[in-house]
Amino acid sequence: MRRCRNTVRARKIRSAPGRLRSLGIAVLTLLAAQAPARAEPKLERVVLVSRHGIRAPTASLAALETRTGRPWPAFPAEPGELTAHGAEALSRMGAYLRSVYAKAELLPETGCPAVNAVQVWADGAANRTRRSGQILADAIVPGCGLVARHGPVGAVDPVFDSGRVCPLEPVEALAAIQRRTVGGTAVTDKPSEKAIAALKRVLGPAACKAVPAACLDGPSTLVATPTGPKIEGPLALAATVSENLLLEYAEGLPADQVAWGQGTPETLAALLPAHRRSADLLRRTPEIATFRAATLLQMLADLLMGEAPRGLGVPPLGASARLVVLAGHDTTLSNLSGALGLGWSLPGQPDPTAPGATLAFEVWHHPETGRRTIRIRIFAQTLDQLRSARALGPSDPPVSLPLAIGICPARDGGCDLEAFATKVRAALPPVCVR
Repeated sequence: MRRCRNTVRARKIRSAPGRLRSLGIAVLTLLAAQAPARAEPKLERVVLVSRHGIRAPTASLAALETRTGRPWPAFPAEPGELTAHGAEALSRMGAYLRSVYAKAELLPETGCPAVNAVQVWADGAANRTRRSGQILADAIVPGCGLVARHGPVGAVDPVFDSGRVCPLEPVEALAAIQRRTVGGTAVTDKPSEKAIAALKRVLGPAACKAVPAACLDGPSTLVATPTGPKIEGPLALAATVSENLLLEYAEGLPADQVAWGQGTPETLAALLPAHRRSADLLRRTPEIATFRAATLLQMLADLLMGEAPRGLGVPPLGASARLVVLAGHDTTLSNLSGALGLGWSLPGQPDPTAPGATLAFEVWHHPETGRRTIRIRIFAQTLDQLRSARALGPSDPPVSLPLAIGICPARDGGCDLEAFATKVRAALPPVCVR
């Protein structure tokens, strides 16, 4: 009998920890249910900086033939002008951006936003950017009659090219690039050298016989000019030709016309490093990029801080804007990349600043701490999405990547907004701040 009572007592002792664990779990569950839900960061404002849509080559077909020794197919637009296909692909991108920011509650799901809550500014210097600005306005707030504003038609807009109003001395600009090359003379790198060799095979021996420059032989050199450094030699030709061949594909020209029947995505990917190398040296070198994007950088800092832009050449954009769209060029994206220490590679798209590519500067408010952080993303369509100009959506989205910000390391999901604005303003050349 005593043994039975001892056995029962032992079982009770052994079961006590289990009951305590169950009680602890129940208490924790009750506390978790009573605790307030963690407040998620809220998107407060966004500035989008976009490249215009697909355009025709800026040089005439005759000029391109003279430089390459090969005939070029006709584009359905005048040199440098936005094509109808390019307008459609850009509209698709604008509609997708609307869906992203409506889901984030920055834009209304239906109807129109408050007056001046969305504003669009385009580079007035070119028709393709003016048209692109209006296409984005119509796609992001459809049916709301939003007008994309711009500066004087044909005039240089400091927002997109501050180099004309606060230029960097040509000798200093050349020296800045040379510091990024081996011994100050290695203009090409291994990827661009392979791209030049690949283009030489595409152009073929017949082109080489017709036009010696099409041989793509000899060194590539950096030259100082009154308007800034330029590259001469094989890299310069390969950079221009490779970009134009990509435009042929993106425009949807028949396969037998793209790169003279050789324009597969794989071939284009092999050629584009020449264009990337040229852009990296001439547009992303930090000293050059900061000068050329000075007005834009100052305006970005103001807008993201919720202030009315001020300074030399800034447009009349209000502090009340929750979404600002700036329609510019690939040079605009490259300059921002170099000045802010951004870098990216796009799956399915060999051109990091492809037509319609958009940098998104997002301000997020963290309710629990009161902090505001900035996150930067890149949106871009793949080559095939551009070629088809098809609708974009959850099942077929464009590329969207978060970017590290070189000048302002991220913490807790983003770079501190005030720190970002302070660093941007401190980096501006004094001659550009007036």
